[in-house]
Amino acid sequence: MSVKKTIQNNFVIRFYSLLLLSLLMLSFSNQTNYHFVQFRVLAIADAETAKLIDQKIGSKAGIIESRADHITSTYFCLLTADSGYTEEDFKTWFAKLGFEITCYTKGVQNLDVMVSPHVLKNCTEEHE
Repeated sequence: MSVKKTIQNNFVIRFYSLLLLSLLMLSFSNQTNYHFVQFRVLAIADAETAKLIDQKIGSKAGIIESRADHITSTYFCLLTADSGYTEEDFKTWFAKLGFEITCYTKGVQNLDVMVSPHVLKNCTEEHE
């Protein structure tokens, strides 16, 4: 293969690589910013209880994903940015289900860092 052909091939490969990268970046910039909420629940007894929590909280408007974990006794949910739910809303909802929550954290997906459930399970309000 000639040097000229090699240079042309390299140019074409780089061009298409840059085009692909640009398209990927554009698609990521158009994603909706979702918020996440996570906290410790005092105490989720079993998988059935966790499932019940997910059904009750997950049915609320703006909640996209709801995950209660009975092993770590933690809760995570993904919600729309415009849902407007506060820590007090979650405290009220969980109190109605017979639970107390602690170590509440809220953030923006892909911008803020989530706390590992294994760290969150050992959280106390004094350590925030």
